[in-house]
Amino acid sequence: MEQPRESVDQSEAYDRKMVSETNSLDELMQEGVVKAEKAKAVWGLWGTVALWIGVGLSSFMYTLDNGTNYQWGSYATTQFNNYPAYAAIQCASSILLALGKPLFAKIMDSIGRAEAYCFSLFFYLLGYIIAAASPNIGALGAGLVIWVIGFSGLQIANQIIIADFTTLRWRGLVQSLTSAWYFILFWANGQITQQLVAPGGPGWRWGYGIYALCYIPALGPIILTLLWGQHKAKKLGLVEVPAPAERKRSRASGAWKWIQDSDLIGLFWLGASITLIFLPIVLAGGPYATLTWQSPAIPAMMVIGGVVALPSFIYWELRRATFPIIPFRLLKNRTVLGACLVNFFDFVSFYLTYAQLYGFVAATTNWSLSDITYYTNTQSLCLTFFALCWGFLAILFQFRYKWTLTGALCVRLLGVGLMFYAREHNGTAALVLTQVIQGAGGGIAAIASQVGSQGAVPHQDVAVATAVVLLSAELGGVVGTAVAGAIWRSALPGHLTDALSSVGFTNATYITLQVGNPLLAQTAYPDLADPVRAAIHTGYSETMRLMLIPAIVLAVIPIVSSVFMRNFALVDLQNIVEVKDLEGNKVAGGDLERVESGKV
Repeated sequence: MEQPRESVDQSEAYDRKMVSETNSLDELMQEGVVKAEKAKAVWGLWGTVALWIGVGLSSFMYTLDNGTNYQWGSYATTQFNNYPAYAAIQCASSILLALGKPLFAKIMDSIGRAEAYCFSLFFYLLGYIIAAASPNIGALGAGLVIWVIGFSGLQIANQIIIADFTTLRWRGLVQSLTSAWYFILFWANGQITQQLVAPGGPGWRWGYGIYALCYIPALGPIILTLLWGQHKAKKLGLVEVPAPAERKRSRASGAWKWIQDSDLIGLFWLGASITLIFLPIVLAGGPYATLTWQSPAIPAMMVIGGVVALPSFIYWELRRATFPIIPFRLLKNRTVLGACLVNFFDFVSFYLTYAQLYGFVAATTNWSLSDITYYTNTQSLCLTFFALCWGFLAILFQFRYKWTLTGALCVRLLGVGLMFYAREHNGTAALVLTQVIQGAGGGIAAIASQVGSQGAVPHQDVAVATAVVLLSAELGGVVGTAVAGAIWRSALPGHLTDALSSVGFTNATYITLQVGNPLLAQTAYPDLADPVRAAIHTGYSETMRLMLIPAIVLAVIPIVSSVFMRNFALVDLQNIVEVKDLEGNKVAGGDLERVESGKV
C-alpha cells in the first residue's frame, strides 16, 4: 500500500527541512562529500571510465585477498608452532573489522574519498610487510591486525564510492558486480594457496609480500582518479580553498577543527564500547575462544563497556559532537534503523547455521575436502548471483525495493527451516538446496537493504548510514559465531556420548578425538550405514538442531523490521531526500514530480 505523505517519520521530515533551508551544499556537507560531487562534475567520460576501472581492480584484489589470507595465517602460525595463538589474532581482527567501518566513513566525509583509500593502502602495505618479515608469532599478529584495518577500510570505501557515483536505479547492480570476481576466484583461491604453501613452494611469506606489491597497482588508479578530480574541481573554483590568511591560523585551531569534524572522541568511545562488550563474547564463546564464561575478566569487561563506555558514547554523540560519527537522527530514520535490524539479526541467524557447517558436513557425509569446501561456499556464490539478478531487474523496472526485501527474507527463512530436514537426511540434494535457497534470499536482502538505507538519507549521511548498516552486520556476525561456537563446544560432546552409548560404543578417547576432528568419522567408520557412524550423525544432528531453533526464531525479526522501512522506487536520483543528480544539482522532470507527489 502506498505510504501517505503524512506518514513520513520525523527524521525524514527533518532531512527535507534541513535541505530546503540550506543555501549551499557546502553549508550542509562536509569537505569529503563536497569534493566527491564536484569531482564527478569535472572529470568527464575518461575520468568516469578510469574510476570504474579502479573500482574493478580494487574489488578484484579485495576478493582475492579475502579468499586466501585466513589460510596463510593458519600455515604461518603452525610453522611458528603456536597455532592456538591464531585464535587471539582472529579475536582482535573480528573487532577491528567492525570498528573500521565507522572510522573510514568519517575519514571519507571529513577529509576526502581519495585520502581514505590512501589510508587503506597504507595499512595494507604496513600490515603485510610486517607479516611477511615477521620473525615470531607476535610480529605476525601485529601485521595481520594492522592489515585488517586496511581491509575493512577498502570494503566500505568501495561501497561509498559506488553510492556517490551511481543513482538508485543502477546502484544495486554495480555493488553486486564488485562481488562478481568471486565466480572466477572461487576456484583460483585454493590453487594459489596450494601452490604457495605446498612442500617446495615459495611459502606463506611470499604470499604476503606479493599481495603487498599487488595492492599498489590495484588501488593506484582509483586514488589517482579521485585526486585528479578533486584537484581539477579546486582549480575551477567549484571547491572552496581557504584564503592565505585563513591558512595561517594557529595550528591548534586547525587541529581542533579536524578533531571535531572527524569526531575522534566519539570514535574512541565507540571503539571502547564495541571492544569491551563484544570482545568478551568472542573470547568466551566464539570459534577462537581463549577464555571461559567463568573467567572474571569476561563480566568485568562487559560491565565496564555497558555501564561506562556506552553511556559516555551516547552522551557525547547527543550533546557534544559537532559531526557525530553516528547521528542519532539516523537511528530515528525508520529505513536506516530497519536496515540495521535486518542486517544484525540476519547475520546472527546466518552464522548460527553456518559457523559450524563445515564440521557438521565433514562428520555426516563422505565428501572429500574439496567437495566440502565447494559446498560451504555454495551460499556465497548464490548470494552474488541473485544479488546481480536483482540489480539487473532494478535497472529494467525501477521497482519499489521494500517488498522484494521482505520477500527475500521470507525465502531465507524457508532455507533455514529446510535445514531441519537436511540435518537428518544427509542427501546431497537436500543439503545443497538449503544453501541455494538461503543464498537467493540473503543476496537480495543484503543489496536491497543497503540501497534502501542509502537512498533514504541526504548525500552527507550516505557514508555514515552505510557504515552503520555494515557495522550492524559485522556485530551480528560476531554474536552469531560466538553463540554457535558456545553451543557446539558445550553440547556436541554430550550428544555424541548419548548417541554412541545407545549402540554400545563407550570409547571416551575416540569421542574426544571426534569432537576435535570431524573428519575422523570418515576414516574410522566410512560406511554411512554402520551403527556407530549413524550414531555419530545423530549426535551432530542434535547439536545442529540446538543452533537451528534460535536461527529460525531470529530470522523472523528481519522480516518484521523490513515492513517498517520506507518503500520508494529505485529512480535515477542520488537519493530521494534531496532530489538531486550525482553532481549535486537539483533535478527536474519526471523523477522530481514523482518525489514531490509522493509517488516515489
